[in-house]
Amino acid sequence: MVIKHSLSKRLTWISLKVSGLILLVLILYSFLSKLDGADCGSCRGIYMSPAYARVKGFDETHTRLALKYSLYLYREQNIDIMPDDDEDKPLILSGTPVLFVPGNAGSYKQIRSIASESASSFYRDYIVQGKLSSLNKNTNNLDFFSADFNEDFTAFHGRTMLDQAEYLNEAIKFILDLYKDNETPAKSVIIIGHSMGGVVSRVMLTLPNYLDDSVNTIITLAAPHAAAPATFDGDLLNVFASTDEFWRNGYIQPPKTPLQLLANKRLQNVSLISITGGLLDNMLPADYTSLIGLIPASNGFSISTTGIPGVWTPIDHLAIVWCDQLRKKLAEVLLLIVDKTSTSQTYSLENRMEVFRKTLLSGFEKDSKQDSDSFKAGAGLIPFTHKLKIDTKQLKDTPKEHTFALPKINNKRDSYAPDMHLFYIPKDGLKFQFSYLSSIKPESIEKLGENSPSIMLCKTLSSDNPIQDDEYKKIIDYTDENTKHFVELKCVDVNKDIHTIPRSFKSSKSTSESSIGADSSPFYFLQLDSSILSKYDAVILAESSLKLENNQNDEGDFVLADIEIEQNAKLVGGESSLWTLFTRGYDLTLPAHRPIVITVDVPSAWSSLLAYKFDVRYEHSDTERFSPILAQSINDETKWHINLKENNYITSTIQGVSPFCPFYKKYSNLKLFLFSDSLATDKVVDIYMSIDWFKSLKLLVMKYRLSIVSLPIFIISVVIFLQFKHFIKTDHFPSFYDCLLEVYDIKTLIPLCTTVSLLSIVTANKSFQMLLNFLDPVENGNLDLMQYIENENVHINLYFLGLEEKALWFFGPIAMIISLSLVSAVYDILVFTGKLLGYVYFRCFPTSKQGIFNRRRAIGTALLIGSIPLYLPFQFAYIVCIVVQAIVVIRNFAYMIKASRAQELSEKGQDPANIFSKATSNSSSKTAAASSIPVPSTKIETSYPVSISSAINNSKSSSQVYENFINFNVTLFMLMFWILPINIPVLVVWIHNFSLKWATPFSSHHNFLAVIPIVLLIQNNVSGNFISRPNSKLTIFITKFIIAYLSIYSLIYGARHLFWLHHLLNLLAAWILILLINDYLYPNNSSLPNESKDSSSLKLH
Repeated sequence: MVIKHSLSKRLTWISLKVSGLILLVLILYSFLSKLDGADCGSCRGIYMSPAYARVKGFDETHTRLALKYSLYLYREQNIDIMPDDDEDKPLILSGTPVLFVPGNAGSYKQIRSIASESASSFYRDYIVQGKLSSLNKNTNNLDFFSADFNEDFTAFHGRTMLDQAEYLNEAIKFILDLYKDNETPAKSVIIIGHSMGGVVSRVMLTLPNYLDDSVNTIITLAAPHAAAPATFDGDLLNVFASTDEFWRNGYIQPPKTPLQLLANKRLQNVSLISITGGLLDNMLPADYTSLIGLIPASNGFSISTTGIPGVWTPIDHLAIVWCDQLRKKLAEVLLLIVDKTSTSQTYSLENRMEVFRKTLLSGFEKDSKQDSDSFKAGAGLIPFTHKLKIDTKQLKDTPKEHTFALPKINNKRDSYAPDMHLFYIPKDGLKFQFSYLSSIKPESIEKLGENSPSIMLCKTLSSDNPIQDDEYKKIIDYTDENTKHFVELKCVDVNKDIHTIPRSFKSSKSTSESSIGADSSPFYFLQLDSSILSKYDAVILAESSLKLENNQNDEGDFVLADIEIEQNAKLVGGESSLWTLFTRGYDLTLPAHRPIVITVDVPSAWSSLLAYKFDVRYEHSDTERFSPILAQSINDETKWHINLKENNYITSTIQGVSPFCPFYKKYSNLKLFLFSDSLATDKVVDIYMSIDWFKSLKLLVMKYRLSIVSLPIFIISVVIFLQFKHFIKTDHFPSFYDCLLEVYDIKTLIPLCTTVSLLSIVTANKSFQMLLNFLDPVENGNLDLMQYIENENVHINLYFLGLEEKALWFFGPIAMIISLSLVSAVYDILVFTGKLLGYVYFRCFPTSKQGIFNRRRAIGTALLIGSIPLYLPFQFAYIVCIVVQAIVVIRNFAYMIKASRAQELSEKGQDPANIFSKATSNSSSKTAAASSIPVPSTKIETSYPVSISSAINNSKSSSQVYENFINFNVTLFMLMFWILPINIPVLVVWIHNFSLKWATPFSSHHNFLAVIPIVLLIQNNVSGNFISRPNSKLTIFITKFIIAYLSIYSLIYGARHLFWLHHLLNLLAAWILILLINDYLYPNNSSLPNESKDSSSLKLH
């Protein structure tokens, strides 16, 4: 039976198929295109002299897992003390222990770059240069240990994660035991985790064998804390969920339940820092490294390498462990948090977090200012350090000035400029902002005689509450015997609050030119907002003795400062409407007389699915002391765009609101910071904002790479639903192609696209999400715990495409068109390949003389099923099933070719048996290989498998019977083929363990019930038995419900729960077998309503 399709339907199919494939090619091209600007990596190469000593004492007497894993000690040659070659001598260590945990398929040797720099930095900065007192007087050298997991695939398998965490807990006990005889025995270990190693580090603290207080600092590099990077394994998702729940319960105050009490005890002193490489990481979405909703800000934060001072570059997934700029920063941080006088070997949680914030944050983050001296002194947390007594003659011009610049562009004064420049902070109710930008690093006021300036925040001394002079760190008196009027101030030196930013001159090309270890020095920036300035009366800028000259053609040094009304320094770029940004864009004009640093809030830029384009237009001035800089900041990510040129286009990608990841409800939009020498020009700056759609395509790959499996399964399930609907109605099982064209029909396609468009919008609704969460059989993250940690300022969308942007409703239809095109293309390829192999099969293999039941096949099936509970994972059986099903399809195509050739010979009056005799004579040597294949009869009407030809005596024609059979098998193979990627990763883990001769228990993966229905259904297909048609209202309803549930689940939940789609396929297979059994046991009850019993006897069994 052939279903006829109209020309318009075929044209729609062709046009949409081509459009979808073009979109897919554009997405791949965008993804593979080279990044530029702030997203272009610029890591420098590194050198080291590594040596690794295996810790042989940590063997199977300590843990059973020592048979599979091992522990190494890193030593930097010519710096670290090397262990003795004599294994009988004990290993003597005097440093602070650090444990490195490699990630998915990672190596223990990846620690070498960070360990090498730490050893070199300690020796160079603390020993040779003697900076103990100025940096950290209690620091110590670091002993780096590294776990060798034989390149385990932790991203694919939950049990492997638990094994590694268990092993590491025992390793820490052993490591700490090595320090028990030291003067101050170490009681805890610092952990550095790369990729999945960062998640394993968190899992460690949840296990029963964890030693209390043995871990208090965890630094993770490109670790997926917010979401599992792969959802192929249910055990993996359970480990993620239970670990996240444990950590979130650890910060409930006061703890009440036993879980909360245990978690609070283990986590209250733990700091967790998550570092991501940003967009350059093509293995893990940068958004997955977020700690939002997991821990409070008092215990950790996440940060991008593009914003870490002195690093300023994105880093790919593997380079993040060796990038020179980052390893120098990590070495600095580690040596600053170490306290060798404490048994914990680190400072307190508060002190560690202060070091992390001051060293790693860019200064734009909301939590960065709490550690500044300016904030602490204003809040009364630290005393004022200096007392100034200044002759008012020195300040004669400053009451009129709100700006300061060196060198002077137009110096109208002939008198000598004062050493002290005072910026009064008016108390008239207005809010002010002070900004400082310089190529010269400010120093303490005690070093004013050198080349650097100094900045202080001051308050007028009150006679009502005087401070004794001996309480000040230093008293500076600028008065003499001729002084008539003076002012006394108590001040705090804020030179330690200065932040470094990338250098930007006309010749600057990359932020790496002024990063850590580069030849050029960076710029230095300080910004004090009204919350700090309101606590003071004035800002003092003490000018250095160095006189800066005008160098208009050179990259000369400069100092710029101003104090402005805060409202004038903060502008809003456009509205919050994304749709307006799509269609018209936004224009913003910055005034000619503007602050040197101006903040632009962009309320419409908050989606991480879009690339934002900023066209910055301004007129360049020859008197500019530096080239303009544009910084972008959102949450904990900062990027720098340096050396802006006239009519410069900047593309901005952000870590904003991302699908499937927790995000802040507030404060999640992009902010721009424009640094310009506004004192040297009187020209306006225009900024035009729009969307860069081509680069936005690149972002879809990392966000929706798992949807490339789930959405096509949705399409296939819809096709199967239409096939069964037609089968139940007409007893004809149409081809996959025919029903796929029905999906392309306008009458089906428009409602489908409308549905997914609305679904993109309603899945962001909180009430609808509660309903979807209730209906989901797989447990999700606890939103209530997330909101407790973030004071209800957190949300997450785990459904369909995870969209929060209503303006992106069209992403749903686009995803459908791409999925339809992908399914169509794969179907065409599989059918073409199947027919080609079927032709080869027809030419090479003879037909079998045996019957349907094959003893060897039954024995093989029994052995396959029996081995699953004992050793093999059920994924192995699934691979066998899909291979067998492929053979069934190929064999069916071969029979179809034979039947077609036989029909041609019969029409010509020739004996159709000739083609079979020729095939047999041409390949007689291959009879044994094909002995399990049922024999088609040599008669034209019985050129099909025996079980199928047995149905030909009823009212259905032989061609219709066989058409039903081959159509069903092709459809089943399509569904199994798309579910195949879900099962491969766990099988890869099993093969890896098999190669190591390690029999890891796979728990749920040995559940033979998860694959028995699929195995039996495939064996039924091999036997040539066709499925039974649902023939009652109940069986019809259940059949449609199961297929519809598979379709809906793959659409809404599939991307985050891919493993569950296998079980739904297994459920469908089980139901088809139940229909077969029911039809076999009760053949007289097979008729449909209004159908004669004669026609109902066509069931194949």
